[in-house]
Amino acid sequence: MADESFVLIEKKITDLVKVVTELKKQKEALAAELARKDAEVKDLARKLSDLSRERGEVKERVEKILSRLDAIEL
Repeated sequence: MADESFVLIEKKITDLVKVVTELKKQKEALAAELARKDAEVKDLARKLSDLSRERGEVKERVEKILSRLDAIEL
């Protein structure tokens, strides 16, 4: 009877170790995915910043051109 209890405990511990090992693997995979997504977000934020700056420059140039046209109409 005691042997059966130990066998059952050993099986449960073995199963638990398998679950913990699998969860650690999943955690590592998720951490790697998170790192990739963080890098992607940083890259997209940089691109957005560049586009915003470029948009501002284009707007400024268009405003200068329009002001020149306004001066011609006078």
